[in-house]
Amino acid sequence: MGYKANSVLRVIVLIMVVLFCFGFSSNALNHRSSHDENSLAFYQGINHLHHQNYQQAILDFTQVIQNDNTQVAAAYANRCLAHLQLNHNQTAKEDCLRALNINSHNLEAYLNRGMADYRLGNFTQSLAAYQQVIEQNKNDYRAYYNQGLVYFELKDYHQALDVYQKALNSNQLQDQNHKASIYYYQGLAHLKLEQFSEAIANFTHALIFNQMNDQAYYYRGYAYQKLGNYRNAIYDFTEVLALNPHSTQAYLNRGFSKHKLGFPQAAFQDLTIALKQFEKQDNLTAYQRTLQLLTQVKSTLSQVVAIA
Repeated sequence: MGYKANSVLRVIVLIMVVLFCFGFSSNALNHRSSHDENSLAFYQGINHLHHQNYQQAILDFTQVIQNDNTQVAAAYANRCLAHLQLNHNQTAKEDCLRALNINSHNLEAYLNRGMADYRLGNFTQSLAAYQQVIEQNKNDYRAYYNQGLVYFELKDYHQALDVYQKALNSNQLQDQNHKASIYYYQGLAHLKLEQFSEAIANFTHALIFNQMNDQAYYYRGYAYQKLGNYRNAIYDFTEVLALNPHSTQAYLNRGFSKHKLGFPQAAFQDLTIALKQFEKQDNLTAYQRTLQLLTQVKSTLSQVVAIA
């Protein structure tokens, strides 16, 4: 029996999670307009993107679009990126389409369009956009990784694993944080398929590249728990709490694992913390399940006292 909220495994794709999948327009960075004012606006826009000042970046790229034909495609592509960062997904898609109508070889525009469609729930179109990138550059790991996110959302976990592996096999994949992210999501797919040993291997790889990923520790601990390896599970849930002391699920699962190993007093302490936190969160379902387990542990404690 495993204790875990139903929503924990749901992958929510946030901007910070998939940031390496976005890209500045490559054409944009290699071309300088002869019109100094518009050229300045364009590079100011790039600078604002780098410093996460997205609203100002949109204004800068809009000025370029209105006044400079030589850089309009790159400006659309980069304005698309700024809109994506603000979660203006439909507007971002429209800008990416405009960029691609002018330059059909803009890989970053395809990547950003794919992300916009993904967020809009247009999964077939999203996959097609990433496939356009792959057809132009079969080693672009970003496209494979993004396809994996789409397949995961579609619950096609086998296909997700296939494209994640292609991303890992790419000779363009050098960044350790990117490797950590891919291994992490590959681990989640294995977890969904109840392939717990494979999930553990992938979360371990993710932690080799990023030791601060508390979620990788959590899910690896959960996989160990499902295999009955409660000692390793306790270790991982303890690592989670070292990185995130407010992780209610880690207290709950560590308490459960301690209970299974026959340490009722230690289990009681963890489960009591989890119970109080679930109460504060108004999570009635988790509160009731934790209370039920806590009652079992109390019964075990009573037996230990009686024997003593």
